[in-house]
Amino acid sequence: MSYSVLLVDDEMPALRFIQSLTEKYAPDFTISQMCSSGEAAYELLQQHTYDVLITDITMQKMNGVELAMKARSIQPDIHIIIISGYAEFEYAQGAIQASVDDYILKPVGITRFRQVMDKLKTAMDEDNEAMSSAILPALACNLPYDINALRQWNKDTYRFALMRWGGVDHRRSQKLRGTSLVLNTPPGMFLLHGRDENEHIMISPDNGLENFLSDISMYMSQRYGFSTWTVIYRSEPLPITELNSFLNQAFPLLHHSSVLGKHQILSTASASMVSNKKSEVELSTFDSNQLQFYSSTGKNDMVKNILMNLADSLDKKSVPQINVYLLVEHIIIHLAGSTPYIKSNYDSIKSFAAELFITSSSYNELMNEIYTAIYENKDSIRNHKMTTKELYNYALKYINENYAKQLSVQSVCDELDISPTYLSRLFRKFGDTTFNTYLMQKRMEAAIEMLSEKPDMLLRDIAYCVGYEDPSYFAKVFNKYTGKKPSQYIEKT
Repeated sequence: MSYSVLLVDDEMPALRFIQSLTEKYAPDFTISQMCSSGEAAYELLQQHTYDVLITDITMQKMNGVELAMKARSIQPDIHIIIISGYAEFEYAQGAIQASVDDYILKPVGITRFRQVMDKLKTAMDEDNEAMSSAILPALACNLPYDINALRQWNKDTYRFALMRWGGVDHRRSQKLRGTSLVLNTPPGMFLLHGRDENEHIMISPDNGLENFLSDISMYMSQRYGFSTWTVIYRSEPLPITELNSFLNQAFPLLHHSSVLGKHQILSTASASMVSNKKSEVELSTFDSNQLQFYSSTGKNDMVKNILMNLADSLDKKSVPQINVYLLVEHIIIHLAGSTPYIKSNYDSIKSFAAELFITSSSYNELMNEIYTAIYENKDSIRNHKMTTKELYNYALKYINENYAKQLSVQSVCDELDISPTYLSRLFRKFGDTTFNTYLMQKRMEAAIEMLSEKPDMLLRDIAYCVGYEDPSYFAKVFNKYTGKKPSQYIEKT
């Protein structure tokens, strides 16, 4: 973020010198205006808002201390630096009374100037982060906020984007009820949490649409393993106060434009065009009757053929998720009419299918998982009481407690009563990793701890204790993970 500076000195060479130092050694500060008198600066302060005032202390009529005190009365949050060739106590005392941020004696040296500006930037960044953590969530959720906190934000216009990794949960409200700042964000932007861990809101000072779209693409690509992600952005820069209005438009558009297996960056205008389209695939009367007949007569393979052919068509036509969601509901209703098991477990099956929309990589995978759960693994529906996050946490707990055993994807799936594909999606969604990677990391962490605490322990025993039967293979994995052989790690510790 660039901070605006009002620079005041009654000597033109001094003005140009400080301007040059600022441009070269304080790039986060921009000289917005230069004045050669306190009176002229005072008039500007009454008309414009600045982040920083840098002023000489000895000027005709209105000196720097007087200007600083007037500036503080007009703009209480302004930061002030006074520069002077005098170090008398009365001037320093006046500067303290004016609550200046720092005081530099002439001749101004580069090292001292950089030190002061770096210190000031750090303080201002911390203030802005604290202010942002309060004002941005309030603006996003249309909650009350301190109008004075908008001073910094009202100077610029901003670009907004709603970003989602993975599919959409169409049962979820299309309103943002609460949010907070995402920590450790890339420089030059602000990020808020969305409705869950796979949704973010980007707020970026206007630096051109092309740069904004580039930032979006880079940020979305930082999360690996998502075959589906969708971004809704506003083409025009807007005042920060329009954030809630943007989100009220963006959330419904996200629900109507997201497509499983597709990466999309859509403007609000183009997303509106998508949302106005009708479903390109509907369950025909013929298919509906066929599904009911085959399901009621136990010809499950024919049910699967119809569902998978339908899924192929959905994938090819890139049908929006919302239309497929309604289609799946329609299919489950028809199957429930002819199959007692589906009728008695209708709510559980419907909920299970809705969860699949969040994590499935394609409509083919979605339909296959629905079919498998209904016809081949009924216990996964009947006994399915956990949310996807609870299932993921249970999987982690099971691995953490049993990593020393000969674990496999299938053994964990058997414990959770889910399919390997579903387990893979859980790790991709909540851990941004894979089952094998997580298991390997857990085993390596345990091995490192054992090497540190028991350096005399035999390598084969350590390997066995963390789940590896082959000591040679364990050594290769350890070397790849740590960059050192187990023997080298022991020597280091």
